[in-house]
Amino acid sequence: MNAIPTQEVAGHCLQAFTQLVPASQAAFYCVDRHLQARDFQLHCMSGEMHRDYLDNYRQFDPLQPRNCLSSGLVVVPLGLAMARQPTRDSRRYRDFLQRYGVVDVVEILAHSAGQPQAAISLLRTAEQGAFTTDQLVQLNALQSLLQLAVANMQLCEDPLIGLTPKERQIALLLRQGASNKQLARELNVGLPTIKTHLINLFRKTGVASRTELVGTLFL
Repeated sequence: MNAIPTQEVAGHCLQAFTQLVPASQAAFYCVDRHLQARDFQLHCMSGEMHRDYLDNYRQFDPLQPRNCLSSGLVVVPLGLAMARQPTRDSRRYRDFLQRYGVVDVVEILAHSAGQPQAAISLLRTAEQGAFTTDQLVQLNALQSLLQLAVANMQLCEDPLIGLTPKERQIALLLRQGASNKQLARELNVGLPTIKTHLINLFRKTGVASRTELVGTLFL
């Protein structure tokens, strides 16, 4: 059987899940080997909200793939995930959701060899209310369909293929917002060396800035 393009799998899965279990917004994404979400496909979610999440709140998200994996569940409700992280982080993430009128989130994951490979986030507004116990049961049943769809999906390519180990390290630190001084301290090298690495990174990826680099590799 030929592999199905990721975008096609994402579109069908988002349509099916949001029709069967209503949600105001949703996102499908791949999970890389570092347990980072990437290659997002959005459904009824504004670009502003998504950028705000990536730039300012992803680190506080209790439903990140790493956290979901440690829960041992394939359908992870927001409340359960928040109870597993520091209260301060949960409060900051709740503030982010409230800013966009979201009252509840649930994550549905598909695994391969024991690792998350892709997932769907379903978000609900106050008008829809929180996900009910029956809906969570329904999502657990639907997860097998997501699992099957992802099993036939073209594997998401590693965005860092072709980079040297040092360049990969720098790219991952840039995604976290590291400055040149922080990069130099982390790699134990001088600022001129960091600038040389950045020039090489920009050349390899065909970008002209740090922001473009992060967008090209991870978004």
